[in-house]
Amino acid sequence: MMRAHPDASVRYVTLDVFTRERFKGNPLAIVEMPLGGELSPETKQRIAREFNFSETVFLHPHSSEPSRRTIDIFTTTQELPFAGHPTIGTLVYLCTGPDFAKENKTQSFTLQTKAGPIKANVSGDTAEASIPHNVRVCKIPVPWQSILNVQPSLRSVEARFSTPCPLVSIVKGMTFVLVELPQVEDLAALTVGGPRVDSVEWDQGWESFTAPYFYAIVSEDEEARHVAVRVRMIESTVGEDPATGSAASALSTYLALQRGTAGSTYSFSIEQGVEMGRHSEIGVKVTLNDSGDGVQDVVLAGSAVLVSEGKLYL
Repeated sequence: MMRAHPDASVRYVTLDVFTRERFKGNPLAIVEMPLGGELSPETKQRIAREFNFSETVFLHPHSSEPSRRTIDIFTTTQELPFAGHPTIGTLVYLCTGPDFAKENKTQSFTLQTKAGPIKANVSGDTAEASIPHNVRVCKIPVPWQSILNVQPSLRSVEARFSTPCPLVSIVKGMTFVLVELPQVEDLAALTVGGPRVDSVEWDQGWESFTAPYFYAIVSEDEEARHVAVRVRMIESTVGEDPATGSAASALSTYLALQRGTAGSTYSFSIEQGVEMGRHSEIGVKVTLNDSGDGVQDVVLAGSAVLVSEGKLYL
């Protein structure tokens, strides 16, 4: 059997993100791009399919500033402009490198993504990132019948809760159908597999990756402006995702806008992956603008833990 020449290789690591415990959270692969070289989009796509995680990051080498890095994010089928768990995982990983590992303090980074720059702070195994956002609530919600076509088991909650579901983008290219369920227990009725959600009518120019995000409010402290939520993200091409930072951000901005107190900051504690045995904890803070009808800032927070590292032969 022929073996690839050892020079034709790149270093990679894997992490579990939105958790401090290995084999929980959402797995992520980070491939370090070769210094002075480049991988074609086709090669990146093949590598992402090889890892078969929900997303794989390609980390470009830094030039003069180690704290400024560029990343490309690929699913097994396409490149994404932004995704949450790749952002948090990459930030935590950067703090394990030789430029920062010995410094026991909060580090500041800027990640350049296709959706724009992301400014972030990392302390230990936890990152907080002020993420790019261009929040769009599409004019036409998704009919409840379209949700039933994907999840027939939800007929049991139809009598209690069957309103049309908002279609919300956190940035152009990342859109989610937000499906509220009456109780946390109703999340257990969802099944993995089945068709994509049909009858999706994006606003003109906002056609994009779209997935349903099922959620139930666990508790709300109106005085503290804090909401606890349990969620599941199930999509036909991805399956079930253990933690979806972009969807959590879309949901949090939508819920904050529904509450609509001008200039206020709302915090959200989001649990995901419970039903599939990969418990994840996602934090989001949303600050509304001075009129309360738009989003001023979105901060995504979470932890990550290193799982494996090695060399990928090309």
